[in-house]
Amino acid sequence: MRPRRAVRLDVTRVTVTPDPFTLIAYDAKEIASIIEDVCALIGLPATVDIDIVVDEELFAPLTGHTTDVVDGRIKLWISGGNLEDNKRPRTFSPEQARRDFGYMLLRAKDRLSEDFASASSDGQMTRGERAAWDVYSVGRASRLGLPARRQAQLYEYRLQHGFSDVADAAFERLWDADHMTWEGIREVCKETGAADRGDSKIPIDLLRQK
Repeated sequence: MRPRRAVRLDVTRVTVTPDPFTLIAYDAKEIASIIEDVCALIGLPATVDIDIVVDEELFAPLTGHTTDVVDGRIKLWISGGNLEDNKRPRTFSPEQARRDFGYMLLRAKDRLSEDFASASSDGQMTRGERAAWDVYSVGRASRLGLPARRQAQLYEYRLQHGFSDVADAAFERLWDADHMTWEGIREVCKETGAADRGDSKIPIDLLRQK
């Protein structure tokens, strides 16, 4: 399925850091343009500004991304490795950027809604909560025509929620859901037992403290 494209008159203001890039050959304007296109695709309000930090020093296997909303602004952080062409190391991949920005911005859209008003910041979220929310995001992204690796997502989810029929049934609900709330995410964690595993931080958040 080819990704859908959407056009709107209002454009979200995107600030990319660093600009310019000095360690890798990424282009801040290209990144901002892709983000604007994805915002239109998912229907993100054009009145919300976005700040994104691309970590030039982190590359595979040190990949990951976070999404938060602070004072009404969307705050994104992503490893440079997430935007890298798998066949050409340290080369920007617009396709992978569009994919990951889609996942991130769907979570940002969630955070802007009342349904996720009580959601923890990414730095304080448990691994189970993040894994469940990621499934919900990637499932929606796939229906919008963005690339999605369902089996890889299922494996990552199972690492936190267990290899069981109960966990797999919850995965299917998350993947297929068009609407979910933060309380719904937490209920899944209780149902699978992921909520009983403590408040371990997302590993990528620890990398940001370097």
